[in-house]
Amino acid sequence: MNAEMGVGSAHLPIIEDEVVEYSQPPKTASSSILERTMSLAELLDMNAFRDVCTSFVDLYRIGIKIFDADGTKLIDIRVGNTEWCGYIFQNARGRSLCTELVTRIKQFSYPGLPDGQVVEQTCFSGLKYLITSISYGGDVLGRVVYGPFMPEVLSAPGAEVGTFGDGFEPERLWAHGHKIRRVSDEKVLQILANFRSVVDTTTFVAMKAYLTQQLHVESITASYNELAESNRKLRESLEKLRELDRLKSNFLAMVSHELRTPLTSVIGYSEMLAEGLAGELTEEQKAYATTIRDKGESLLELIGSLLDMSKIEAGAMRLNLSDVEVGPLVEGAKSYVVPQAQRKSVELIVDVQPDLPRLRADREKLRQCLINLLGNSVKFTPSGGQIRLGASVFVGARRMAVDDGRFGPPDETFVRLDVSDTGIGIPADKLEAVFERFYQVDNSITREYGGTGLGLAIVKRFVEAHEGEVWLETREGVGTTFSLLIPIERTMEATEIALS
Repeated sequence: MNAEMGVGSAHLPIIEDEVVEYSQPPKTASSSILERTMSLAELLDMNAFRDVCTSFVDLYRIGIKIFDADGTKLIDIRVGNTEWCGYIFQNARGRSLCTELVTRIKQFSYPGLPDGQVVEQTCFSGLKYLITSISYGGDVLGRVVYGPFMPEVLSAPGAEVGTFGDGFEPERLWAHGHKIRRVSDEKVLQILANFRSVVDTTTFVAMKAYLTQQLHVESITASYNELAESNRKLRESLEKLRELDRLKSNFLAMVSHELRTPLTSVIGYSEMLAEGLAGELTEEQKAYATTIRDKGESLLELIGSLLDMSKIEAGAMRLNLSDVEVGPLVEGAKSYVVPQAQRKSVELIVDVQPDLPRLRADREKLRQCLINLLGNSVKFTPSGGQIRLGASVFVGARRMAVDDGRFGPPDETFVRLDVSDTGIGIPADKLEAVFERFYQVDNSITREYGGTGLGLAIVKRFVEAHEGEVWLETREGVGTTFSLLIPIERTMEATEIALS
C-alpha cells in the first residue's frame, strides 16, 4: 500500500504513513456568506447525518469519526474494537502510545487534506485508519476518520505490543481481534469512496440550501440597512425642515404682530381723515382716505390669517367652546361680507333651516370659517352672480368614514353649512391642493385674484379641530360649493382643545 491508487468510482488516492501539514491562507471575517468558510456543524443536520453514519457502521462494521475543520469531534461511532483497545489501555506503555496515536489523528493535517486524497494511519497494534477530507468549492470543511479495521493480511498484533511487558499478553489481545472487521485494502477504499459520495452529496445539497437561505437573508439585510440609512437621512431632513418651519412660523408671528399696531393706526387715522375730523376734505381727498382705509383693512385681514396659521402650527391656538346658535352665526358672517358683495353687485342669499340645534363649538372660529368661504366666493364670483349660504341638519355618514365591511359606515348627526356660488369654479387637477397652505390656483405673478392662500387652509384646520369635515364640489365656469359638517354630539368634553 505504498503506491498511490488511481482515482475511480471505487478508489481514492492513498498516502501511507505520512502526516502532511497543508497550510491555507486564513479566512478573514466578512459580512458576506460567499467570503467565509462554513463549518460542517453549520451546514448539516447532525442528528440526520449521524443516522447516515450509523447505517454505514451497521452495514460494514467499521467505526466512523467526523471532525470539523477546527478539529472539533462531531460524530464518534465505534464498533468491534472496544475490548481490543481496552486491553491495550490497561498497560502504561500501551496507554501512552494509544494517547499519542489518538492525538495524531485528532490533530491530523489541520485544516484538512487535499480533496480526493486518503491518508492511511497504522496503529502500533496493527490496526489501520483511513483519513480523508470533506470539502466544498476548494474549502476544507472537515475530515472523516474511518476505522479502525484489521488488514486482511494481518496475522498477529504489531511487533510493538511485544515490548509492553508488565504482564501484557499479545495472544490475549489477538483473541479480541475477531470482533474487529477484517477487510482488504481494496474493499475498505471502496467502502470509503461510497461513504465520501454520500457525504459529498449531502454537503452539496446542504451548502446549496444554506447559501440560498443566507443570500436571501443578506439581501433582506442589505435592503433593510439601505432603508434604515434612508430613514435616518429622512429623519435628519425632517428635523431640519421642522426647525425651518418653526423659525418661519415664529418669524411670521413676530412680523405679523409688529405690523398690526402701526397698521391699526393707519386705518384709524384714515377713517378720521375721511370723516373730516382733521378738517374738511375735498371729495377726491375723501376717496383717497377711504381707499387707504379699505386697503389697510384688507392687509390687516391678511396679517390676521398669517397669525392664525402660525398659532395653529405652533399648537398655541385653542378652541373656546360655548353653546352656539347657528342662525345668528350665519347672519353675523353674512353681514361681514355684505359691503364687498354690494360693491360687485353679487346677490347674497341666506337659507337657514328653522329650529336648528345648538352647537358646542368655538363661535369665532366657525364665524371665521364662514367669512373665509364667503370672501372667497365674492372674490371669484363675477358681477351679477349669486352666493347662497345655507344651514341645515344632516344625518348620515361622513364622506371619509371607514366601512367596517359588516354594517357600513356609522351615521351621525351634524349641522351642515354650505356656501355656494356661481363663480369661475376650480379646475379638476387643482382640487387636491386647494386646502394646502399658501396655495393659489393661479400662482403666476400676473394673477387676477390676490390673497395669501391661507383662507381655506385655516377653514380646514378649524373644522377638523371641531371633529368635523369639509369638502368642495365644483364645475369650472359654473360655480363651487363648499360644505362643512359640524357634529352636534361631540366627543370632546373639555372646554378648550389645542389645535395641532
